[in-house]
Amino acid sequence: MRPREAETLPGLLGELAGGSRAALIHHDRTITARELAERAARVAGGLAATGIGAGDRVAVWLPNRPEWLELHFALARLGALTVAVNTRFRAHEVRDLLERSEARAVAFAPGFKGIAFEDILGDAPVDRIRVGGPEYAALLEHEPAPDASGPEAPCVAFTSSGTTGRPKLVVHAQGRIVAHARAVAAGFGYDAPDCVALAMLPLCGVFGHSSALGALAGGAPVVLQEAFDAGEAARLVGRHRVTHANGSDAMLLRLLEASPDPPLREAGFAAFDGDPRAVVDAADAAGTTAYMCYGSTEVQALLAHAPQDGTPERRAIAGGRPVSPATQVRVAADGELEIRGPSVMAGYLGDEQPNLTDDGFLRSGDLGRELDDGFAFTARRGDALRLGGFLVSPREIEAFLEQGDDIAEAVVVAVEHEGAQRPVAFAVARDGAVLDEAAALERCRASLAAFKVPRRVLELGELPATDSPNGRKVQRSELRRLAAEALQETPSTT
Repeated sequence: MRPREAETLPGLLGELAGGSRAALIHHDRTITARELAERAARVAGGLAATGIGAGDRVAVWLPNRPEWLELHFALARLGALTVAVNTRFRAHEVRDLLERSEARAVAFAPGFKGIAFEDILGDAPVDRIRVGGPEYAALLEHEPAPDASGPEAPCVAFTSSGTTGRPKLVVHAQGRIVAHARAVAAGFGYDAPDCVALAMLPLCGVFGHSSALGALAGGAPVVLQEAFDAGEAARLVGRHRVTHANGSDAMLLRLLEASPDPPLREAGFAAFDGDPRAVVDAADAAGTTAYMCYGSTEVQALLAHAPQDGTPERRAIAGGRPVSPATQVRVAADGELEIRGPSVMAGYLGDEQPNLTDDGFLRSGDLGRELDDGFAFTARRGDALRLGGFLVSPREIEAFLEQGDDIAEAVVVAVEHEGAQRPVAFAVARDGAVLDEAAALERCRASLAAFKVPRRVLELGELPATDSPNGRKVQRSELRRLAAEALQETPSTT
């Protein structure tokens, strides 16, 4: 009879530790699963000696280094919570997270990219764990801590990716992280004997975390890149014969342009900055099969992906069938995707409650539609435009505008004007081009339904954006403000 699969992070690591295959590759260092398990158990012993135990929170403010995962598994062994902190965060953001999470300690790597971690922390009342120095080495000198993990124990909190206000802290439990990692391993091919995965997405974000944990669960070596650089990523792909990687559309395009040799076999991506079909086509030309993924902080990344053997058009649509057969995705009457399954979050850190239906489905805040092969994501509810009585994905209008010779990138928002929601486009001109607003509007009138035609096409030198763990996210709220101002100054056309 087959032994029951582990339902905790230390249990998963213990299962993997029986083999001699590499688990992590970082610079010239290779760490087997057995070594990772032993180091994590000793780090847990060291943390326990400082008083950290079940229910405590520790902020991990590190780049993609082995210590990130060592600490994560160590804290899970103690029943404690990893609070994932982006290395791009600075004083206001970091102190807010430390305060709201009630973190007892924070781990960081002095010297990484010249970031003044100590100055940013200031007098924050938390213990410091300086990775790469004697303090961290001392943790490893302790005997392994007893395993106090459990499937229902919260093990990681991620910041949500909102662009305004304070981000929520989304908590996931060990059993659900492990179950999802196994499903990702099977659904993305990380359990193939020759699979090697490149972790170029930051582990502090759910996209990078799900990718790395899925690869580990499949037994694939994970090549860690501390911070994304396309040239270095291409060299890592060639040196370690990397077969799989996930990233944002911009990251993947830059990696493809750097011409890794041999090319990646497969790459999953999410579209934040442009036309996903362009990414699929560029990957096809390079010998890589690229396909869009779907997920979120609340349900974990890589919940579903477009079929690897689909047409280029289909692979450029986010969605598909969930990687876990236990996951259910349905489209509500108002177009919102509702999700129930083993990857859904345990809740938020704090008093806020998840938005659940009466029968236990999470309201995702995403809009979508049903397909023969599952579902398709179309837009975030807050980004979707209600124009002329219809819900319209802004990407439809944006992609049309970007077909023009003078527009490199477009973003469309809608604002209230003259008693209705009106679309307004913002565009960044191509290098050497001058945006012709009148011509762009005329193109739209000739080819789009009247209610989709923007009232204005306004040129910006660059789009207002914030950084997230997965890449740049356009501040649509700021664009809506600018759009409202522009329409107030525009004479009525009715």
